[in-house]
Amino acid sequence: MNKYFSKGILAIALLSLAALSGCGAIHTSVAKKNLDVQTKMSQSIFLDPVAPEKRVIYVRVRNTSDKPNLSVEYAIKQALANRGYRITDNPEKAHFWLQANVLKAGRANRSVDKSGVGGALTGGAIGSTMGKGDGKVALAVAGALLGTMVDASVKDIYYTIITDIRLSERAKKGVTVTESDHSSLTQGTQGTETISSVENVHWKRYQTRIVSVANKVNLTFPEAEPALVKGLVQSISNMF
Repeated sequence: MNKYFSKGILAIALLSLAALSGCGAIHTSVAKKNLDVQTKMSQSIFLDPVAPEKRVIYVRVRNTSDKPNLSVEYAIKQALANRGYRITDNPEKAHFWLQANVLKAGRANRSVDKSGVGGALTGGAIGSTMGKGDGKVALAVAGALLGTMVDASVKDIYYTIITDIRLSERAKKGVTVTESDHSSLTQGTQGTETISSVENVHWKRYQTRIVSVANKVNLTFPEAEPALVKGLVQSISNMF
C-alpha cells in the first residue's frame, strides 16, 4: 500500500479522534444527557389560611405564546382539586381567583452553542499540522469539516415557559381594599396622556411570574413540554 495513502488515512483517523475529544461537544453530550428542569417564582405569595368551606377558586388561564396548543388549565385545576379546593365557573362564588397568562413558550435565547467554532478550528489546526506538501490543505479542510460536523450534531438546548400570575383573595367582611391604577397612553407621535383611577374593592391582589426552564443536549420542545408543565403546575398549586 502506498505509504502516502496510509499516512493520509492515519492522519484523518487522528483528526477525527482529536476533534471528538478536543472540542466542547463531547463534554456537552455527556454532561447534559439527562433532562434538567428548574422552576422559579419571581416573588413569594403568602395566603391566609381559610376554612374548608371557603376553599373555592375560580381559575382562568390564557395563552398568548406562539404555542397555541399548549394547555395547562386542566392540569392546574386538577392539582388544586387534589389539595381540597373546589373549582367554580362563577367568579362571584369564589373566595380565590387565579388568573394566569402563558406569556412565552419555546426555545430560550440563553442556549448559545459555543463549541461550533472551536471544533472546526481544532480540526483545521490538527489537519494543518499533520499535512505534508500538497496534502496539507486537504487535511486542514477535512479536519475543519469533521469538527464542524461533530459540533453540529451536539447542541446545548434550553426551552422555557414564562407565565404571569395574578391571584386575588376575597377580603374579610367589613374590610375594604383601595386599589389604584396608573397608565400612560401615547397621543400622536409625541404627546402622552396619563390616566389614574382609585377604586374600593373587596379583593386583595397578588402578582408574580413563574419561569420554568428545561435543558438537555439536542432537546426538542415535545420532549421538554411535559416536564415544563409539571413544574409550572406544581409551583402554582404549592401556593395554596
